[in-house]
Amino acid sequence: MREKRPGYWELRAFTGADPLTGQKQYRTRTFRGTKRQASSALAVLVTEVDGGVVEPKKCSVAELLDAWLEHIENVGRSPSTLLGYRRLVRQLPPGFLAQPLAKVTPKVVDDLYRFLARQTGRKPATVLRFHTVLRAAFAQAVRWGWLDRNPIERATPPRVHSVETVPPTVFDVLRVIDRAAASRNPENAIVFRIVAATGCRRGEVCALKWSDVDLDGDAPRVVIRRAVLDLEGRRTVYDTKTHALRWIRIDGETARMLRAQRDSAKDLAEAAGVEFSTDDFVFRRSPGSSEPLPPNRIGQAWRRLCREVGVEARLHDLRHLQASLLLDAGEAITTVSARLGHRDTSTTLKIYSHLMPGADQRAAEIVGKAFSRPPGDETEES
Repeated sequence: MREKRPGYWELRAFTGADPLTGQKQYRTRTFRGTKRQASSALAVLVTEVDGGVVEPKKCSVAELLDAWLEHIENVGRSPSTLLGYRRLVRQLPPGFLAQPLAKVTPKVVDDLYRFLARQTGRKPATVLRFHTVLRAAFAQAVRWGWLDRNPIERATPPRVHSVETVPPTVFDVLRVIDRAAASRNPENAIVFRIVAATGCRRGEVCALKWSDVDLDGDAPRVVIRRAVLDLEGRRTVYDTKTHALRWIRIDGETARMLRAQRDSAKDLAEAAGVEFSTDDFVFRRSPGSSEPLPPNRIGQAWRRLCREVGVEARLHDLRHLQASLLLDAGEAITTVSARLGHRDTSTTLKIYSHLMPGADQRAAEIVGKAFSRPPGDETEES
């Protein structure tokens, strides 16, 4: 306890040594009053330290978010996810970012959500994304001992009514693929066929190399082990979204189209006087290029071809079609989840539980059979 000037005291309590540097650490508090009152306040401070009461760290929301983003990057979060988080953080109002952690209350957060919705016109689903980022960052602050509890968890984010995913029909997808095959770039037809046949993401099909394709056995398959990402003008090849590889069996027609693509690649290599390599990308940016096909290029091609044949569907909807076909046929949810590359089956169920009409029909038949009675067997009323 130290009197800085008459009636003003600096109180310090030892909190332990820094585990990395060994430097002594203290919790400091200022107090105004008499010496007796300051002694009592110091006793309260020591009791708080001994009892493990957390004092909010003296930093702003912006400083917390910067530290959290650096932390999740170090623990292996995917670049695309990090980019999305950083974009959201940059869109937060400067006044909120400047708030000290100790002053962020559920009311402050609720006011932020109302501002984002009313003043900036953001949709409830977008505001909910801000909520998700802030909740994760403040939860990390609690784990670090920067806060004693998470104010975001006690805030009230907007309700978002989920919209059922309606995949395109197989007929419409085949129309687009046929149109692509007859276009000036027929390679797109093979790209679309692989996406439809495997349910992979567009960045994953762009990252396929010939070493990832097994076409010579009785059960042709491809392995998804990486993805091409476009990050603010930079193109990079990275691990899959879940950082896990997955082998996916493919049907005979898809295998045939891939064999034709491989034969074409070998012919181009021979004409150029170079050796065909299994380390080459299956789909290249341009003939002879060592760079993969950009994901946004196949997205643009899909949209253009859809307009030409009058189909309303996103390229990503081919993943939904894959899930719909398998679930309606009664395929196990674990199989569907593995083919789509979800981290766990709960993600698959959350997105696609409504795409199981076949399973619901089978359930109705099972229940009906259980309650059926032989002809003439009637239950007497009591």
